[in-house]
Amino acid sequence: MTDQNGRSARPLVVGYDGSESAEQAVSWAAGAAARARQPLVVLHAADRIVYAQDEVAGLWGPEKVRQASLRAAEAGAQLAREQQPEVDVSARSSLLSPRQALDEASAQAAGVVVGTRGLGRVRRALVGTTAYGITGHSRCPVTVVPHDAPVPGPGSPVVVGVDGSVSGDRALEEGLRQAQLWGAELRLVCSWEQPHEDPWGLPPVGYRTIEDAGEAALARAQDVVRQAADHVRERDERLTVSTDTPSGRTEESLLAATEGAGLLVLGSRGHGRLSVMVLGSTTSHMLHLSEVAVQVVP
Repeated sequence: MTDQNGRSARPLVVGYDGSESAEQAVSWAAGAAARARQPLVVLHAADRIVYAQDEVAGLWGPEKVRQASLRAAEAGAQLAREQQPEVDVSARSSLLSPRQALDEASAQAAGVVVGTRGLGRVRRALVGTTAYGITGHSRCPVTVVPHDAPVPGPGSPVVVGVDGSVSGDRALEEGLRQAQLWGAELRLVCSWEQPHEDPWGLPPVGYRTIEDAGEAALARAQDVVRQAADHVRERDERLTVSTDTPSGRTEESLLAATEGAGLLVLGSRGHGRLSVMVLGSTTSHMLHLSEVAVQVVP
């Protein structure tokens, strides 16, 4: 959805709490909003309401807390305005927890951006509870920005993990859009693992040998990236697209693929054994391990 000037009507929302991680998220989000020609909302959550009764319990004034939260959000908004003066930036406050506030905002947002760690109670974790929680519940794409994360562009491709799943297909669409916005190459990756014999020395069911099973797994991965690349070229023949089908654990393959990249785009769930989980194991691992921004598409 766009307005009369061709800009996105839905804003990009970035969480801000005054931490260094949040400042980097604001910088990344401001650049993305400028590229997409969309408004940017800087959201600060006061983390005072967890349960419904919290608003009336205890001796605290909701209005004072709300105003303090708004001032904090305005500080983040001013940072974004200084870096991207052409972006329409606004500040918003919430009395909810950061995860709840961002989840609520995601219903009307084009995307949500957060840093890996904020000022929460558990700051030594690789990925903070807010970043991890919102990626599993958001109703729009969420980008988690690590420390000193690069941005996509010429020479810094957008990497998309594809596996032929519905979630992977949605990630492909978003990765295509991001590559177009940033003027970046699109790199499509589908990894496969060499099958193993069972404890009795038998090959996987349906195959005569381990080699046959491995060749079939490789062929499936090649078919997935070929179809994905064909789809991208049909949508935008000017976009540079490359494909890769590495052998090994998916998270290790994706880490290798993101060397020199500017963004990694993944679906929230793939074809893994635990596909019913809120957040897939591969996506979960990459949130902890990636040195580039990770965008999770619901």
